[in-house]
Amino acid sequence: MREVEAEFTHANIDADQAVEEISRRFRLPLVRRGLTHVRDTYLDTNSFRLLQRSSSFRLRHKLDNIYSGEGTRLTFKYPLEEHPELLIREEVKLKVAATQFDEVREFVDSMAFALLKERVFIHLAAEELSTEVYLGKGGEQLNISFDRVKFKNPADRRRTHSVSYLELEDHGIGLDALLEIKSFVEEFYALSASTETKYRYGLRALSLLPPGAALKG
Repeated sequence: MREVEAEFTHANIDADQAVEEISRRFRLPLVRRGLTHVRDTYLDTNSFRLLQRSSSFRLRHKLDNIYSGEGTRLTFKYPLEEHPELLIREEVKLKVAATQFDEVREFVDSMAFALLKERVFIHLAAEELSTEVYLGKGGEQLNISFDRVKFKNPADRRRTHSVSYLELEDHGIGLDALLEIKSFVEEFYALSASTETKYRYGLRALSLLPPGAALKG
């Protein structure tokens, strides 16, 4: 599924106010609202092949979900095109039973070794509490997600880094409308959109980036 989103780090703002302002200014009525609490595990090879390609592979364990219930989701993301202000990626998802979490990790490790002759390892962990809102009508919607993320070093869980994200994702409103709303958020809240992925940001924040990667965009 094609994913097009504007992402703001260090978004220490009132999430409810932001939703109300965007809804009012752009005439986007509330469709639904939900809360999620998840634990994420990011896998990559020791040579960081996915990071080098601005890609990520994540195992997400849903700790609780008011609307969807518990489960584990595999998500692979890779860039489709470069954009100076937005992240435009392909997002491939597969949902499995929560009890299969360890088995899935072992399967992915075996598959990576068969294809790449490299094992995969856990390079980053995170816990995320999110407020997710959909605004719009019919098939023309905007997804707003306010995420409180705590990144963790898998080798030393005492080393953490907490940050708040605001994400605006196109769910049918179109690229022009998304950019207009992004510009409003930047001006109203004095924020700047980032094209750095969460995987890379978390590694950088915890000083886990491989040599040379810190110099790349």
